[in-house]
Amino acid sequence: MKKFLLTIGLVAATMFVANEASAQIKAGEGQVSIALESNNTYYTKDQKLIDAGIYIPGSQDSRTKGDFGSNDYLKVDYNLGRFSAGVQLDGYLPGLFGYDIYKYQQRDSKMTAFLSKYVQWEDKNWGVRLGDIYDQFGNGLIFRAYEERALALNNSLAGGRAYYNFNNFVNVKVVAGMPRLYDVRSSNWVYGADLALSISEMTGWQNGILSLEGSYVGRHQNDAVEEFGMIGVTTENLNMVSGRLNLEVAGFSFRGEYAAKLNEDVYDPVMPAKKGNVVHLDLGYNYKRFSVSATFRRQEYMTTPIEMRPLSIGGGNSMNYVPLLTRQHTYMLANLNPYRGTSIFTGGEIGGQVDVYYSLRNKKARGKYWNFHANFSMFNTLNHENFGMEFKSRNAWIDFNFDIERQWNKQLKTTFFYSFQRWDEELNHFDTDHADYCRSHIFVGDVTYKFNKKHSLRVEGQYLVSGDYEGDWVAALVEYNFAPKFSFYVSDMWNWEPMDENYSYASEKHELLHYYQVGATFTHKFLRAQLSYGRNREGYVCSGGQCRYQPAYTGVNLAFTLTF
Repeated sequence: MKKFLLTIGLVAATMFVANEASAQIKAGEGQVSIALESNNTYYTKDQKLIDAGIYIPGSQDSRTKGDFGSNDYLKVDYNLGRFSAGVQLDGYLPGLFGYDIYKYQQRDSKMTAFLSKYVQWEDKNWGVRLGDIYDQFGNGLIFRAYEERALALNNSLAGGRAYYNFNNFVNVKVVAGMPRLYDVRSSNWVYGADLALSISEMTGWQNGILSLEGSYVGRHQNDAVEEFGMIGVTTENLNMVSGRLNLEVAGFSFRGEYAAKLNEDVYDPVMPAKKGNVVHLDLGYNYKRFSVSATFRRQEYMTTPIEMRPLSIGGGNSMNYVPLLTRQHTYMLANLNPYRGTSIFTGGEIGGQVDVYYSLRNKKARGKYWNFHANFSMFNTLNHENFGMEFKSRNAWIDFNFDIERQWNKQLKTTFFYSFQRWDEELNHFDTDHADYCRSHIFVGDVTYKFNKKHSLRVEGQYLVSGDYEGDWVAALVEYNFAPKFSFYVSDMWNWEPMDENYSYASEKHELLHYYQVGATFTHKFLRAQLSYGRNREGYVCSGGQCRYQPAYTGVNLAFTLTF
Protein backbone atom coordinates (compact mmCIF):
# COMPACT_ATOMS: atom_id res chain seq x y z
CA MET A 1 0.00 0.00 0.00
CA LYS A 2 2.89 2.37 0.72
CA LYS A 3 4.16 1.92 -2.84
CA PHE A 4 0.73 2.69 -4.22
CA LEU A 5 0.41 5.87 -2.14
CA LEU A 6 3.91 6.85 -3.27
CA THR A 7 2.77 6.44 -6.87
CA ILE A 8 -0.22 8.72 -6.25
CA GLY A 9 2.21 11.28 -4.85
CA LEU A 10 4.27 10.94 -8.01
CA VAL A 11 1.19 11.67 -10.12
CA ALA A 12 0.56 14.84 -8.08
CA ALA A 13 4.16 15.89 -8.67
CA THR A 14 3.93 15.20 -12.40
CA MET A 15 0.75 17.31 -12.55
CA PHE A 16 2.81 20.23 -11.25
CA VAL A 17 5.60 19.48 -13.73
CA ALA A 18 3.12 19.23 -16.60
CA ASN A 19 1.60 22.54 -15.59
CA GLU A 20 4.98 24.26 -15.63
CA ALA A 21 6.63 22.51 -18.59
CA SER A 22 6.48 23.72 -22.15
CA ALA A 23 5.85 21.45 -25.16
CA GLN A 24 9.50 21.75 -26.17
CA ILE A 25 12.62 21.44 -24.07
CA LYS A 26 15.61 23.14 -25.64
CA ALA A 27 19.08 21.64 -25.10
CA GLY A 28 21.57 23.87 -26.87
CA GLU A 29 20.69 23.79 -30.58
CA GLY A 30 18.75 20.57 -30.13
CA GLN A 31 15.53 19.48 -28.50
CA VAL A 32 14.72 16.95 -25.78
CA SER A 33 11.41 15.06 -25.53
CA ILE A 34 10.39 13.02 -22.49
CA ALA A 35 7.59 10.46 -22.13
CA LEU A 36 6.67 8.66 -18.92
CA GLU A 37 4.06 5.91 -18.72
CA SER A 38 3.18 4.14 -15.48
CA ASN A 39 0.62 1.36 -14.91
CA ASN A 40 0.04 0.40 -11.27
CA THR A 41 -2.27 -1.93 -9.35
CA TYR A 42 -2.77 -2.42 -5.64
CA TYR A 43 -4.28 -5.90 -5.28
CA THR A 44 -6.92 -6.30 -2.57
CA LYS A 45 -8.23 -9.50 -1.03
CA ASP A 46 -11.48 -10.69 -2.61
CA GLN A 47 -12.97 -13.57 -0.63
CA LYS A 48 -15.56 -14.34 -3.33
CA LEU A 49 -12.84 -14.97 -5.91
CA ILE A 50 -10.94 -17.11 -3.39
CA ASP A 51 -14.03 -19.15 -2.42
CA ALA A 52 -14.83 -19.73 -6.10
CA GLY A 53 -11.31 -21.05 -6.73
CA ILE A 54 -10.76 -18.40 -9.40
CA TYR A 55 -8.07 -16.60 -7.42
CA ILE A 56 -5.59 -18.80 -5.53
CA PRO A 57 -3.58 -16.67 -3.06
CA GLY A 58 -0.61 -19.04 -2.82
CA SER A 59 0.07 -19.24 -6.54
CA GLN A 60 -0.67 -15.56 -7.16
CA ASP A 61 1.23 -14.05 -4.24
CA SER A 62 4.30 -16.15 -4.97
CA ARG A 63 4.73 -14.17 -8.19
CA THR A 64 5.22 -10.81 -6.47
CA LYS A 65 6.78 -9.23 -3.44
CA GLY A 66 3.74 -7.94 -1.62
CA ASP A 67 0.46 -7.03 -3.25
CA PHE A 68 1.55 -4.15 -5.50
CA GLY A 69 2.53 -4.29 -9.17
CA SER A 70 3.88 -1.60 -11.47
CA ASN A 71 4.88 -1.58 -15.17
CA ASP A 72 6.75 1.65 -15.98
CA TYR A 73 8.38 3.15 -19.08
CA LEU A 74 10.54 6.27 -19.23
CA LYS A 75 11.71 7.40 -22.68
CA VAL A 76 14.05 10.34 -23.36
CA ASP A 77 14.99 11.43 -26.91
CA TYR A 78 17.36 14.12 -28.18
CA ASN A 79 17.16 15.57 -31.71
CA LEU A 80 19.61 17.89 -33.44
CA GLY A 81 19.06 18.24 -37.16
CA ARG A 82 19.59 14.83 -38.76
CA PHE A 83 21.08 13.38 -35.58
CA SER A 84 19.03 11.78 -32.82
CA ALA A 85 19.73 9.67 -29.74
CA GLY A 86 17.67 8.27 -26.93
CA VAL A 87 17.26 5.92 -24.00
CA GLN A 88 14.32 4.01 -22.57
CA LEU A 89 14.12 2.52 -19.10
CA ASP A 90 11.53 -0.22 -18.50
CA GLY A 91 10.78 -0.98 -14.87
CA TYR A 92 8.69 -3.84 -13.47
CA LEU A 93 8.62 -3.12 -9.75
CA PRO A 94 7.41 -5.87 -9.62
CA GLY A 95 5.48 -6.71 -12.78
CA LEU A 96 1.70 -6.75 -12.94
CA PHE A 97 -0.14 -10.08 -12.88
CA GLY A 98 -0.62 -11.73 -16.24
CA TYR A 99 2.42 -10.32 -18.08
CA ASP A 100 4.95 -12.73 -19.59
CA ILE A 101 7.78 -10.28 -18.91
CA TYR A 102 7.40 -11.13 -15.25
CA LYS A 103 6.26 -14.75 -15.47
CA TYR A 104 9.15 -15.80 -17.71
CA GLN A 105 11.85 -13.44 -16.48
CA GLN A 106 15.38 -14.81 -16.79
CA ARG A 107 16.87 -13.13 -13.73
CA ASP A 108 16.25 -14.27 -10.17
CA SER A 109 15.24 -10.83 -8.89
CA LYS A 110 11.55 -10.01 -8.65
CA MET A 111 12.38 -6.37 -9.35
CA THR A 112 13.20 -6.10 -13.05
CA ALA A 113 14.57 -3.19 -15.07
CA PHE A 114 15.81 -3.03 -18.67
CA LEU A 115 17.67 -0.21 -20.43
CA SER A 116 17.42 0.45 -24.18
CA LYS A 117 19.40 3.05 -26.12
CA TYR A 118 20.20 4.21 -29.64
CA VAL A 119 22.02 6.77 -31.77
CA GLN A 120 20.83 7.56 -35.29
CA TRP A 121 21.72 9.64 -38.33
CA GLU A 122 19.18 10.12 -41.14
CA ASP A 123 20.20 11.94 -44.29
CA LYS A 124 18.04 12.68 -47.31
CA ASN A 125 18.35 9.24 -48.90
CA TRP A 126 20.10 7.11 -46.31
CA GLY A 127 20.25 6.46 -42.60
CA VAL A 128 22.17 4.50 -39.95
CA ARG A 129 21.05 3.49 -36.48
CA LEU A 130 23.10 1.79 -33.76
CA GLY A 131 21.62 0.42 -30.54
CA ASP A 132 18.10 -0.93 -30.13
CA ILE A 133 16.27 -1.43 -33.41
CA TYR A 134 12.51 -1.48 -34.02
CA ASP A 135 11.57 -2.47 -37.56
CA GLN A 136 9.78 -5.05 -39.68
CA PHE A 137 9.94 -6.48 -43.20
CA GLY A 138 6.62 -6.43 -45.05
CA ASN A 139 3.80 -7.68 -42.85
CA GLY A 140 6.30 -8.94 -40.29
CA LEU A 141 5.75 -12.60 -41.24
CA ILE A 142 9.46 -13.41 -41.00
CA PHE A 143 10.74 -10.45 -38.97
CA ARG A 144 9.25 -7.84 -36.69
CA ALA A 145 11.06 -6.14 -33.81
CA TYR A 146 8.51 -4.07 -31.90
CA GLU A 147 7.13 -2.99 -28.55
CA GLU A 148 3.57 -3.61 -27.34
CA ARG A 149 3.17 -2.28 -23.81
CA ALA A 150 -0.38 -3.61 -23.37
CA LEU A 151 1.23 -7.07 -23.55
CA ALA A 152 4.59 -6.03 -22.02
CA LEU A 153 6.19 -7.38 -25.19
CA ASN A 154 9.49 -6.04 -26.49
CA ASN A 155 11.83 -7.99 -28.79
CA SER A 156 14.01 -5.14 -30.09
CA LEU A 157 17.36 -5.95 -31.71
CA ALA A 158 20.52 -4.68 -30.06
CA GLY A 159 22.71 -4.08 -33.10
CA GLY A 160 22.58 -1.93 -36.20
CA ARG A 161 20.41 -0.92 -39.15
CA ALA A 162 21.25 0.88 -42.39
CA TYR A 163 19.09 1.82 -45.35
CA TYR A 164 19.48 3.56 -48.70
CA ASN A 165 16.82 5.00 -51.00
CA PHE A 166 17.72 5.70 -54.63
CA ASN A 167 15.30 8.25 -56.14
CA ASN A 168 12.35 6.31 -54.67
CA PHE A 169 13.13 3.62 -57.29
CA VAL A 170 15.01 1.24 -55.02
CA ASN A 171 14.99 0.99 -51.25
CA VAL A 172 17.38 -1.42 -49.53
CA LYS A 173 17.66 -2.09 -45.80
CA VAL A 174 19.88 -4.35 -43.68
CA VAL A 175 19.60 -5.18 -39.96
CA ALA A 176 21.57 -7.35 -37.53
CA GLY A 177 21.57 -7.79 -33.78
CA MET A 178 20.66 -9.83 -30.71
CA PRO A 179 16.95 -9.78 -29.74
CA ARG A 180 15.63 -8.90 -26.34
CA LEU A 181 14.06 -11.88 -24.52
CA TYR A 182 11.99 -10.46 -21.65
CA ASP A 183 14.62 -8.99 -19.27
CA VAL A 184 17.83 -10.23 -20.96
CA ARG A 185 19.50 -10.20 -24.36
CA SER A 186 19.44 -13.48 -26.24
CA SER A 187 22.81 -14.88 -27.30
CA ASN A 188 21.33 -15.70 -30.72
CA TRP A 189 21.98 -13.48 -33.71
CA VAL A 190 19.20 -12.31 -36.04
CA TYR A 191 20.14 -10.69 -39.35
CA GLY A 192 18.42 -9.84 -42.60
CA ALA A 193 17.95 -7.64 -45.65
CA ASP A 194 14.94 -6.12 -47.37
CA LEU A 195 14.68 -4.86 -50.97
CA ALA A 196 11.79 -2.82 -52.44
CA LEU A 197 11.47 -1.88 -56.14
CA SER A 198 8.91 0.77 -57.12
CA ILE A 199 7.85 -0.16 -60.67
CA SER A 200 5.44 2.78 -60.86
CA GLU A 201 8.23 5.26 -60.02
CA MET A 202 10.66 3.63 -62.47
CA THR A 203 8.17 3.78 -65.35
CA GLY A 204 6.62 7.14 -64.47
CA TRP A 205 3.16 5.64 -64.00
CA GLN A 206 1.09 8.34 -62.30
CA ASN A 207 -2.30 6.60 -62.03
CA GLY A 208 -1.41 4.05 -59.39
CA ILE A 209 1.24 2.33 -57.31
CA LEU A 210 3.03 -0.89 -58.19
CA SER A 211 5.97 -2.32 -56.24
CA LEU A 212 7.83 -5.59 -55.85
CA GLU A 213 9.55 -6.43 -52.57
CA GLY A 214 11.56 -9.26 -51.06
CA SER A 215 13.27 -10.11 -47.78
CA TYR A 216 15.72 -12.54 -46.23
CA VAL A 217 16.06 -13.20 -42.48
CA GLY A 218 18.40 -15.55 -40.67
CA ARG A 219 18.79 -16.71 -37.07
CA HIS A 220 21.89 -18.38 -35.61
CA GLN A 221 21.73 -20.57 -32.49
CA ASN A 222 24.95 -22.33 -31.48
CA ASP A 223 23.36 -25.37 -29.82
CA ALA A 224 20.48 -25.85 -32.29
CA VAL A 225 21.62 -29.22 -33.68
CA GLU A 226 22.98 -30.44 -30.37
CA GLU A 227 19.74 -29.78 -28.48
CA PHE A 228 17.13 -30.45 -31.19
CA GLY A 229 18.79 -32.74 -33.70
CA MET A 230 16.67 -35.66 -32.48
CA ILE A 231 13.47 -33.93 -33.68
CA GLY A 232 14.79 -32.89 -37.10
CA VAL A 233 16.91 -29.73 -36.73
CA THR A 234 19.89 -30.14 -39.06
CA THR A 235 21.61 -26.74 -38.99
CA GLU A 236 22.44 -23.96 -36.56
CA ASN A 237 21.11 -21.38 -39.02
CA LEU A 238 17.44 -20.82 -39.77
CA ASN A 239 16.88 -19.19 -43.17
CA MET A 240 13.62 -17.49 -44.14
CA VAL A 241 12.56 -15.59 -47.28
CA SER A 242 9.50 -13.64 -48.39
CA GLY A 243 8.21 -12.01 -51.58
CA ARG A 244 5.60 -9.24 -51.84
CA LEU A 245 3.50 -7.52 -54.51
CA ASN A 246 1.67 -4.22 -53.88
CA LEU A 247 -0.82 -2.66 -56.31
CA GLU A 248 -3.15 0.35 -55.98
CA VAL A 249 -5.23 1.70 -58.89
CA ALA A 250 -8.64 3.37 -59.34
CA GLY A 251 -9.83 2.73 -55.80
CA PHE A 252 -8.64 -0.88 -55.77
CA SER A 253 -5.75 -2.15 -53.65
CA PHE A 254 -4.00 -5.50 -53.52
CA ARG A 255 -1.17 -6.59 -51.24
CA GLY A 256 0.13 -10.11 -51.28
CA GLU A 257 3.00 -11.80 -49.47
CA TYR A 258 4.41 -15.31 -49.45
CA ALA A 259 6.96 -16.29 -46.82
CA ALA A 260 8.71 -19.57 -46.07
CA LYS A 261 11.25 -21.24 -43.80
CA LEU A 262 13.89 -22.92 -45.96
CA ASN A 263 14.91 -25.48 -43.34
CA GLU A 264 13.35 -27.30 -40.39
CA ASP A 265 12.63 -25.23 -37.30
CA VAL A 266 11.06 -25.82 -33.90
CA TYR A 267 7.49 -24.45 -33.85
CA ASP A 268 6.55 -26.53 -30.79
CA PRO A 269 9.30 -27.95 -28.53
CA VAL A 270 7.54 -31.33 -28.18
CA MET A 271 6.77 -31.80 -31.88
CA PRO A 272 9.02 -32.71 -34.86
CA ALA A 273 10.76 -29.73 -36.47
CA LYS A 274 9.09 -28.51 -39.66
CA LYS A 275 9.59 -26.15 -42.56
CA GLY A 276 6.95 -23.43 -42.53
CA ASN A 277 5.14 -21.20 -45.00
CA VAL A 278 2.44 -18.54 -45.04
CA VAL A 279 0.31 -16.82 -47.69
CA HIS A 280 -1.13 -13.42 -46.76
CA LEU A 281 -3.48 -11.44 -49.06
CA ASP A 282 -5.17 -8.04 -48.57
CA LEU A 283 -7.84 -6.76 -50.98
CA GLY A 284 -9.62 -3.42 -50.80
CA TYR A 285 -11.94 -1.12 -52.69
CA ASN A 286 -13.06 2.45 -51.91
CA TYR A 287 -15.68 4.53 -53.69
CA LYS A 288 -16.96 7.73 -52.13
CA ARG A 289 -18.56 6.70 -48.81
CA PHE A 290 -18.40 2.95 -49.50
CA SER A 291 -15.43 0.72 -48.76
CA VAL A 292 -14.79 -2.99 -48.49
CA SER A 293 -11.67 -4.84 -47.41
CA ALA A 294 -10.80 -8.51 -47.16
CA THR A 295 -7.84 -10.34 -45.66
CA PHE A 296 -6.94 -13.97 -46.26
CA ARG A 297 -4.15 -16.00 -44.71
CA ARG A 298 -2.97 -19.57 -44.68
CA GLN A 299 -0.11 -20.34 -42.31
CA GLU A 300 1.63 -23.58 -41.44
CA TYR A 301 4.39 -24.02 -38.83
CA MET A 302 5.30 -20.31 -38.87
CA THR A 303 5.73 -19.85 -35.11
CA THR A 304 9.35 -18.67 -35.00
CA PRO A 305 11.02 -18.37 -31.58
CA ILE A 306 13.96 -16.12 -30.80
CA GLU A 307 15.49 -19.10 -29.02
CA MET A 308 14.60 -22.75 -29.51
CA ARG A 309 14.11 -24.16 -26.01
CA PRO A 310 12.87 -27.45 -24.53
CA LEU A 311 9.86 -25.61 -23.09
CA SER A 312 7.92 -22.73 -24.56
CA ILE A 313 8.35 -19.45 -22.67
CA GLY A 314 5.42 -17.34 -23.80
CA GLY A 315 4.62 -14.94 -26.61
CA GLY A 316 7.69 -12.79 -25.96
CA ASN A 317 9.90 -15.52 -27.43
CA SER A 318 9.02 -14.60 -31.01
CA MET A 319 10.95 -12.96 -33.84
CA ASN A 320 8.06 -12.65 -36.30
CA TYR A 321 4.49 -11.36 -36.26
CA VAL A 322 1.50 -13.41 -37.40
CA PRO A 323 -1.44 -11.57 -35.80
CA LEU A 324 -5.01 -12.80 -35.46
CA LEU A 325 -7.20 -11.58 -38.31
CA THR A 326 -10.48 -11.03 -36.49
CA ARG A 327 -12.30 -7.91 -35.37
CA GLN A 328 -10.83 -6.44 -32.20
CA HIS A 329 -13.94 -5.79 -30.11
CA THR A 330 -14.18 -2.99 -27.55
CA TYR A 331 -17.51 -3.80 -25.91
CA MET A 332 -17.18 -5.86 -22.71
CA LEU A 333 -19.34 -8.87 -23.58
CA ALA A 334 -18.15 -9.11 -27.18
CA ASN A 335 -14.61 -9.42 -25.87
CA LEU A 336 -15.24 -12.12 -23.25
CA ASN A 337 -13.76 -14.92 -25.37
CA PRO A 338 -11.55 -13.48 -28.15
CA TYR A 339 -10.11 -15.77 -30.79
CA ARG A 340 -6.58 -16.75 -29.82
CA GLY A 341 -5.57 -18.85 -32.82
CA THR A 342 -5.14 -22.59 -33.24
CA SER A 343 -1.59 -22.79 -34.59
CA ILE A 344 -0.17 -23.27 -31.08
CA PHE A 345 -2.03 -26.61 -30.97
CA THR A 346 -2.32 -27.61 -34.62
CA GLY A 347 0.68 -26.01 -36.34
CA GLY A 348 -1.43 -23.93 -38.72
CA GLU A 349 -4.74 -22.43 -39.78
CA ILE A 350 -6.55 -20.98 -42.78
CA GLY A 351 -9.11 -18.19 -42.90
CA GLY A 352 -9.60 -14.46 -42.88
CA GLN A 353 -12.08 -11.64 -42.51
CA VAL A 354 -14.18 -9.20 -44.56
CA ASP A 355 -15.15 -5.64 -43.56
CA VAL A 356 -17.80 -3.52 -45.28
CA TYR A 357 -18.40 0.18 -44.50
CA TYR A 358 -21.00 2.61 -45.79
CA SER A 359 -21.80 6.14 -44.66
CA LEU A 360 -25.09 7.85 -45.51
CA ARG A 361 -24.86 11.65 -45.29
CA ASN A 362 -27.38 14.44 -45.76
CA LYS A 363 -25.80 17.42 -47.51
CA LYS A 364 -28.46 19.74 -46.11
CA ALA A 365 -28.01 18.56 -42.50
CA ARG A 366 -24.33 18.00 -41.76
CA GLY A 367 -25.02 17.13 -38.14
CA LYS A 368 -27.00 14.03 -39.17
CA TYR A 369 -25.63 10.81 -40.65
CA TRP A 370 -25.79 7.00 -40.68
CA ASN A 371 -22.70 4.77 -40.50
CA PHE A 372 -23.04 1.07 -41.33
CA HIS A 373 -20.35 -1.53 -40.67
CA ALA A 374 -20.42 -5.31 -41.09
CA ASN A 375 -17.64 -7.81 -40.40
CA PHE A 376 -17.26 -11.55 -40.88
CA SER A 377 -14.28 -13.69 -39.90
CA MET A 378 -13.69 -17.44 -39.99
CA PHE A 379 -10.72 -19.72 -39.34
CA ASN A 380 -10.26 -23.45 -39.82
CA THR A 381 -7.48 -25.77 -38.75
CA LEU A 382 -5.39 -27.49 -41.40
CA ASN A 383 -5.06 -31.21 -41.88
CA HIS A 384 -2.51 -31.82 -39.18
CA GLU A 385 -0.89 -34.17 -36.74
CA ASN A 386 -0.57 -33.56 -33.03
CA PHE A 387 0.80 -35.91 -30.36
CA GLY A 388 0.74 -38.84 -32.79
CA MET A 389 -2.88 -38.31 -33.85
CA GLU A 390 -4.00 -37.19 -37.32
CA PHE A 391 -6.94 -34.82 -37.78
CA LYS A 392 -8.83 -33.39 -40.70
CA SER A 393 -9.53 -29.68 -41.10
CA ARG A 394 -12.31 -28.36 -38.87
CA ASN A 395 -13.79 -25.00 -38.07
CA ALA A 396 -12.20 -23.24 -35.10
CA TRP A 397 -13.85 -19.79 -35.13
CA ILE A 398 -16.71 -17.81 -36.70
CA ASP A 399 -17.61 -14.21 -35.84
CA PHE A 400 -20.32 -12.27 -37.68
CA ASN A 401 -21.16 -8.79 -36.46
CA PHE A 402 -22.58 -5.49 -37.57
CA ASP A 403 -23.09 -2.07 -36.03
CA ILE A 404 -25.26 0.88 -37.02
CA GLU A 405 -24.32 4.34 -35.83
CA ARG A 406 -26.83 7.18 -36.08
CA GLN A 407 -26.05 10.84 -35.40
CA TRP A 408 -29.53 12.28 -34.91
CA ASN A 409 -28.46 15.85 -34.26
CA LYS A 410 -25.64 17.75 -32.57
CA GLN A 411 -26.69 16.38 -29.18
CA LEU A 412 -27.72 12.74 -29.71
CA LYS A 413 -25.83 9.77 -31.16
CA THR A 414 -26.86 6.11 -30.91
CA THR A 415 -25.14 2.83 -31.84
CA PHE A 416 -26.61 -0.63 -32.12
CA PHE A 417 -24.18 -3.56 -32.22
CA TYR A 418 -24.78 -7.27 -32.76
CA SER A 419 -22.28 -10.13 -32.82
CA PHE A 420 -22.60 -13.88 -33.29
CA GLN A 421 -19.56 -15.86 -32.17
CA ARG A 422 -18.89 -19.59 -32.40
CA TRP A 423 -15.67 -21.26 -31.36
CA ASP A 424 -14.32 -24.74 -30.75
CA GLU A 425 -13.73 -24.89 -27.00
CA GLU A 426 -11.72 -28.09 -27.29
CA LEU A 427 -9.09 -26.35 -29.39
CA ASN A 428 -8.61 -23.80 -26.64
CA HIS A 429 -7.51 -26.52 -24.22
CA PHE A 430 -6.25 -29.67 -25.92
CA ASP A 431 -6.62 -30.90 -29.45
CA THR A 432 -8.96 -33.87 -29.90
CA ASP A 433 -10.61 -35.53 -32.88
CA HIS A 434 -14.07 -34.10 -32.14
CA ALA A 435 -15.43 -30.57 -31.81
CA ASP A 436 -17.15 -28.99 -28.83
CA TYR A 437 -18.68 -25.77 -30.10
CA CYS A 438 -19.80 -22.83 -27.97
CA ARG A 439 -22.08 -20.11 -29.33
CA SER A 440 -23.03 -16.66 -28.16
CA HIS A 441 -25.24 -13.81 -29.41
CA ILE A 442 -24.27 -10.35 -28.15
CA PHE A 443 -26.56 -7.29 -28.33
CA VAL A 444 -25.36 -3.78 -27.42
CA GLY A 445 -27.09 -0.42 -27.28
CA ASP A 446 -24.83 2.65 -26.94
CA VAL A 447 -26.26 6.17 -26.46
CA THR A 448 -24.33 9.46 -26.17
CA TYR A 449 -26.02 12.76 -25.35
CA LYS A 450 -24.20 16.11 -25.32
CA PHE A 451 -25.80 18.67 -23.03
CA ASN A 452 -23.42 21.37 -24.22
CA LYS A 453 -19.83 21.69 -25.46
CA LYS A 454 -18.38 20.49 -22.15
CA HIS A 455 -20.89 18.07 -20.65
CA SER A 456 -21.91 14.71 -22.15
CA LEU A 457 -23.41 11.43 -20.94
CA ARG A 458 -22.82 7.99 -22.49
CA VAL A 459 -24.79 4.87 -21.53
CA GLU A 460 -24.20 1.28 -22.68
CA GLY A 461 -26.53 -1.70 -22.23
CA GLN A 462 -25.29 -5.18 -23.23
CA TYR A 463 -26.72 -8.68 -23.23
CA LEU A 464 -25.10 -11.99 -24.17
CA VAL A 465 -27.26 -15.03 -24.92
CA SER A 466 -25.62 -18.46 -24.81
CA GLY A 467 -27.00 -21.93 -24.27
CA ASP A 468 -23.58 -23.33 -23.43
CA TYR A 469 -20.19 -22.26 -22.06
CA GLU A 470 -21.03 -19.84 -19.17
CA GLY A 471 -24.63 -19.07 -20.11
CA ASP A 472 -26.12 -15.57 -20.30
CA TRP A 473 -24.39 -12.35 -19.29
CA VAL A 474 -25.61 -8.80 -18.80
CA ALA A 475 -23.51 -5.63 -18.66
CA ALA A 476 -23.97 -1.87 -18.37
CA LEU A 477 -21.81 1.25 -18.34
CA VAL A 478 -22.51 4.89 -17.48
CA GLU A 479 -19.92 7.54 -18.36
CA TYR A 480 -20.10 11.28 -17.69
CA ASN A 481 -17.61 13.67 -19.30
CA PHE A 482 -16.63 17.16 -18.19
CA ALA A 483 -14.58 18.24 -21.21
CA PRO A 484 -11.73 18.70 -21.53
CA LYS A 485 -10.33 17.52 -18.18
CA PHE A 486 -12.57 15.06 -16.31
CA SER A 487 -14.42 11.85 -17.07
CA PHE A 488 -16.19 9.51 -14.61
CA TYR A 489 -17.60 6.05 -15.21
CA VAL A 490 -19.17 3.07 -13.48
CA SER A 491 -19.79 -0.36 -15.03
CA ASP A 492 -20.85 -3.88 -14.13
CA MET A 493 -20.70 -7.20 -15.94
CA TRP A 494 -22.69 -10.07 -14.44
CA ASN A 495 -22.81 -13.76 -15.33
CA TRP A 496 -26.30 -14.38 -13.95
CA GLU A 497 -27.37 -17.76 -15.41
CA PRO A 498 -26.46 -20.90 -13.41
CA MET A 499 -25.27 -23.84 -15.54
CA ASP A 500 -24.15 -27.23 -14.24
CA GLU A 501 -24.18 -29.15 -17.52
CA ASN A 502 -22.43 -28.44 -20.81
CA TYR A 503 -20.29 -25.80 -19.12
CA SER A 504 -17.12 -25.62 -21.15
CA TYR A 505 -15.60 -28.86 -22.35
CA ALA A 506 -15.05 -30.12 -18.81
CA SER A 507 -18.71 -29.86 -17.70
CA GLU A 508 -17.63 -28.09 -14.52
CA LYS A 509 -19.76 -25.68 -12.53
CA HIS A 510 -19.14 -21.97 -12.96
CA GLU A 511 -19.59 -19.10 -10.51
CA LEU A 512 -22.06 -16.22 -10.79
CA LEU A 513 -20.15 -13.04 -10.01
CA HIS A 514 -20.41 -9.31 -10.59
CA TYR A 515 -17.37 -7.77 -12.31
CA TYR A 516 -17.78 -4.11 -11.35
CA GLN A 517 -15.64 -1.06 -12.08
CA VAL A 518 -15.71 2.57 -10.98
CA GLY A 519 -13.17 5.09 -12.18
CA ALA A 520 -12.20 8.60 -13.20
CA THR A 521 -9.89 10.11 -15.82
CA PHE A 522 -8.08 13.45 -15.64
CA THR A 523 -6.39 15.14 -18.61
CA HIS A 524 -4.42 18.37 -18.38
CA LYS A 525 -1.96 19.60 -20.99
CA PHE A 526 0.71 16.86 -21.13
CA LEU A 527 -0.71 14.63 -18.38
CA ARG A 528 -3.37 11.94 -18.54
CA ALA A 529 -4.20 9.97 -15.39
CA GLN A 530 -6.81 7.28 -14.74
CA LEU A 531 -7.81 5.89 -11.34
CA SER A 532 -10.21 2.94 -10.98
CA TYR A 533 -11.28 0.20 -8.61
CA GLY A 534 -13.03 -3.06 -9.37
CA ARG A 535 -13.10 -6.80 -9.92
CA ASN A 536 -11.52 -8.07 -13.12
CA ARG A 537 -12.54 -11.31 -14.80
CA GLU A 538 -9.92 -13.84 -15.82
CA GLY A 539 -9.54 -14.08 -19.56
CA TYR A 540 -7.49 -12.81 -22.46
CA VAL A 541 -6.41 -9.26 -23.24
CA CYS A 542 -5.67 -8.67 -26.93
CA SER A 543 -3.84 -5.83 -28.65
CA GLY A 544 -2.81 -5.64 -32.28
CA GLY A 545 -3.90 -9.20 -32.95
CA GLN A 546 -1.80 -10.66 -30.11
CA CYS A 547 -3.20 -11.88 -26.77
CA ARG A 548 -2.04 -12.55 -23.22
CA TYR A 549 -3.76 -14.31 -20.33
CA GLN A 550 -4.99 -12.08 -17.50
CA PRO A 551 -5.72 -13.75 -14.12
CA ALA A 552 -8.75 -12.60 -12.15
CA TYR A 553 -8.08 -9.98 -9.47
CA THR A 554 -9.70 -7.19 -7.50
CA GLY A 555 -7.81 -3.99 -6.85
CA VAL A 556 -7.11 -0.31 -7.36
CA ASN A 557 -5.59 0.67 -10.70
CA LEU A 558 -3.70 3.86 -11.42
CA ALA A 559 -2.31 4.62 -14.88
CA PHE A 560 -0.81 7.86 -16.11
CA THR A 561 1.20 9.21 -19.01
CA LEU A 562 3.26 12.37 -19.12
CA THR A 563 4.79 13.71 -22.33
CA PHE A 564 6.75 16.89 -22.98
